[in-house]
Amino acid sequence: MADTPYTPQQIARAQKLRLQRCLSAALFYAACAGIMAIATYLGRYPMQAWLVVVAAYGLTNLVFIASIASGFNLRFADPSLTAAQIVAALLLCSLTATFSGELRGLITLAYLIPLQFGAFALSTPSLMRLCLIPAITLPMAVATSVWLGIPGPRLELELLHWCALMLVLPFSAFVSGRLFEYGHYKKLSDHDELSGLLNRRAALAYLDQLTRLSAGNRVPFCVALVDFDHFKQINDTWGHARGDAVICEFARIARDTLRKGDMIARWGGEEFLAILHGDLQQSHTSIERLRAACEQAHCGGLPHPTTISIGLAEHTDEHSIPWLIERADHALYAAKSAGRNRVEVAGTCTERRHATAG
Repeated sequence: MADTPYTPQQIARAQKLRLQRCLSAALFYAACAGIMAIATYLGRYPMQAWLVVVAAYGLTNLVFIASIASGFNLRFADPSLTAAQIVAALLLCSLTATFSGELRGLITLAYLIPLQFGAFALSTPSLMRLCLIPAITLPMAVATSVWLGIPGPRLELELLHWCALMLVLPFSAFVSGRLFEYGHYKKLSDHDELSGLLNRRAALAYLDQLTRLSAGNRVPFCVALVDFDHFKQINDTWGHARGDAVICEFARIARDTLRKGDMIARWGGEEFLAILHGDLQQSHTSIERLRAACEQAHCGGLPHPTTISIGLAEHTDEHSIPWLIERADHALYAAKSAGRNRVEVAGTCTERRHATAG
């Protein structure tokens, strides 16, 4: 995938998603605090300790939420602060275990949960290193509990709990790390290296899934074939490096312009396939917005706008995916024949295509 800077729109969407994940973590901490409140009510957890732990939960969440809401997290290599949040969660588990007394064996189960947040985000070695935190801090929590005089399990049982945790945690880290590796290689196999968009194979797989969904639920969608106008002249005049820059810039424009849920893939060379949700009118509006955005932009730093021609076709249950794409291709041909820099809809352009061919 090309190492291209993200646009402000992409950064804003990513930040919104990170904030939502932080809020989800806050809800999980709130649920833990609720369970501990029940234990406190039953006399199994000290009230003062519960207040300290809940305050630590709240302060930790506020720090991460404030970091993302303010944009401070963008200064780091991992803006999601995944490792930092896992470290904080593991330390909070040890803090909770310090005052848990006889419930400490139950509390140790909570160590497994933070590592799951590293799935698809952290590699196996990184997650294995994080396992060292409970390996060190849990014995410290037990020692502190003994020093404070809090009744707890016998030391041999505490040792058994620790050994069981040290067996399960690395295994959990290994599985989560494998998920990260799977996601990484799948992303490489599904995405075009230059533009970062989905490739032809992934687009066809997505179309197949969408067709099955549409057949059962009558979900309308359209496809559009998009092609640059006079792209060969760009390569011949400015060189292939500038042509690659034009493709990368177009990919950014497409991601920012198309509606949420719409998808665009690099179909081959300078041709792209857009999959648009909604009926023909809704899809036409969306893809026309992309055409207008390209007309106003100077992709790749060219001194003149780079225009595109588009063929749009609506899916019907009676026909196959190859037939749908062929209709879009015929419409694209008609758009080129009619002067380029336009959107042609399959079905309305047949007579013009035949007339041009004749």
